[in-house]
Amino acid sequence: MWLGKRLTSERNKTCVSCLRASGMGEFKFQIPADLTFDLYHANSVHIVGLDGIPWPCRIAVSDPDPTDQHRVLTVNRNQEESGRLYMLYDFDQLGEHLICTGTLLPSEQDEPYDLLLELARGTLNRMRNQMSIWEEGGLVIEDATLRQVAEATSQLGEALFNVDPTAARQCARNSLKTTIQSIYGLANTFSTQICKFRRESEELPQLWIANQIGNVDQFKASIDLPLAQLAAAKQAVGANAPQCSATQEQFESIPKKVVIGPLLDASIGGFSESLLEAGDFLARKDRILSDAQQTLDSLPKNTAMLRVASGLNGTGHRNLSYPQQLQVTVDLLQLVEEAPVNVPTMVSFDFPWAERLAGAVGGTHPLQIADSLVRQGVEISFLGLEINLDLWPNGSAIRDPLQWIDLVDIWAQLGLPLVLCLRAPCGGDPGVKGVDTRNQIKSNLSDRQRIEFLKTVLPMMVARPSVHGLIFQQWQDSDDPRYPNSGLVDASGSPKEIFEVLEAVRQASGAGTPKR
Repeated sequence: MWLGKRLTSERNKTCVSCLRASGMGEFKFQIPADLTFDLYHANSVHIVGLDGIPWPCRIAVSDPDPTDQHRVLTVNRNQEESGRLYMLYDFDQLGEHLICTGTLLPSEQDEPYDLLLELARGTLNRMRNQMSIWEEGGLVIEDATLRQVAEATSQLGEALFNVDPTAARQCARNSLKTTIQSIYGLANTFSTQICKFRRESEELPQLWIANQIGNVDQFKASIDLPLAQLAAAKQAVGANAPQCSATQEQFESIPKKVVIGPLLDASIGGFSESLLEAGDFLARKDRILSDAQQTLDSLPKNTAMLRVASGLNGTGHRNLSYPQQLQVTVDLLQLVEEAPVNVPTMVSFDFPWAERLAGAVGGTHPLQIADSLVRQGVEISFLGLEINLDLWPNGSAIRDPLQWIDLVDIWAQLGLPLVLCLRAPCGGDPGVKGVDTRNQIKSNLSDRQRIEFLKTVLPMMVARPSVHGLIFQQWQDSDDPRYPNSGLVDASGSPKEIFEVLEAVRQASGAGTPKR
């Protein structure tokens, strides 16, 4: 059994909570004694290899060193290759972000890396590389951003050469803070300049926005949302979340196009008790295909897209394994091909950064699932990236804007248009728990910080020509108990501040506005 240094009882809980891997590739880091490292933050720590795949880790934290007031963080995984360490870091006014070091070799002997220094080095390196690429492509970088990058570089140099450990760590913190400010400045510059180009270009597709349709009581309010050009109606058989029960005639009376589906909700907690009681997997699959056929037989004439499957992630869960997810999705796509309908199709994936692999034994990157589906020759028109932002454990942590743009660029390599499918908590009690799973709002961001974050990130994402649409996936807070406080309206039907995000995206992208 792998043994770390002596653990306090709380650190021992942390160690037990993380997935175990036998000691092969060991990384050691010096961390300040005052760095927040509770159970939640410990669970955010993982290693991403050169192939981009996160690995489960076993971690241990020593007691503070009495002479230097630092601790040693030991991260162990069952691979010897180099990788980047990811962890949450608090940026004060911006809140916690998941950031990473540069690529590191496993620690030699007992000499640990300096965690703050490596986080500062990795974050600044990503920033400088991205700025160089965009600058070569014609982006005009703001003087303020250039000054911040120069300052962060100088601060990193001071951290490298300062012989006083306390002063060196403060310089590393300063470099991290200055770098993240420059990243936000670069993201805003990119959004402003590239969105303008996209809005005015006749050759590039115009972005569309869709919102989820609510139940019958919410029906009119949810389809009348002026910020959206399309309406998304959930029709998954046996899904856990409430379905839109409108008739075909009601759909066809909507004065906008509709997105129908998903026919399969493969997400964790996505199956209703009635579907789970259907028996074994084959019985459930038969019911899914049968109900999907009924949906295809009565598809509204104003259907703009058929969302075939959602929640695919490559790890599966106790009710639907990864091979079963793949099998049902292929069967559904073939069913659509054989049906007398002619509408674009979409398959969407949650955990698009594959962060779920960091807490699972085995599994496949969702990008590999998408590649497998594309290679099978089934007809897929769009790939959806589902981001349940700032929810834990079945969601994605806040990441800096450059990681979001990397996500789009990586998925765009498959050659299919992308659709962002988003949920984000806003309003209500930040500590409220979901009913069906243990989802909880976890970061220390306020609603205002989360909204401002999205107002920076989403315009940058939709500036990319590979992004064709945005679907906000929950109309009312109470619609899906797995995702607390994540609707566009609250329990009483009153609009929430999150509407500001949709308006910011609409203005940046020109969605719904004819091109000149």
